[in-house]
Amino acid sequence: MDISLLADHPYDVSKIAEWYFDEWASHMPNVTKEMVHEKIKHKVSNRDIPLSLVAYDEGTLVGTLELKIRENKNYPEYDHWIGGVYVPSEHRRKGIAKKLINTAKEIAVARGVLTLYLQCETHNVDFYREQGFNAIHQSTHGHWETTIMVWHAVT
Repeated sequence: MDISLLADHPYDVSKIAEWYFDEWASHMPNVTKEMVHEKIKHKVSNRDIPLSLVAYDEGTLVGTLELKIRENKNYPEYDHWIGGVYVPSEHRRKGIAKKLINTAKEIAVARGVLTLYLQCETHNVDFYREQGFNAIHQSTHGHWETTIMVWHAVT
């Protein structure tokens, strides 16, 4: 499996936009596929945070993750976030998300970022705990109940 920057694979923007729309954005009022596509397209040239990572297995796109800045407007004091972690169902339970997260942590630390936040749905809390994140509080994102979690680099 190879992990690289979306900036090196701009042709995958449409597929990622489709994944994000189907998984999350389609449940939000007034959000279109085109809006999601534009948001991802805006990040496609980024090689510094905010940036997107993509995972490939034998040349097939099998996952993505974003390193974001201030993802949740309700918590402006939380600077750097992992978000948009997505692996299609047929590729889950193969360690793809774990590898994306580990790569994101390495990139963050290399850029001097020692704390990362994320928000996840309740059914994903245990997975992120296994990746070193700790729950800090509950929140709401759209109509989803989420858990805000934090990871601190060991220095």
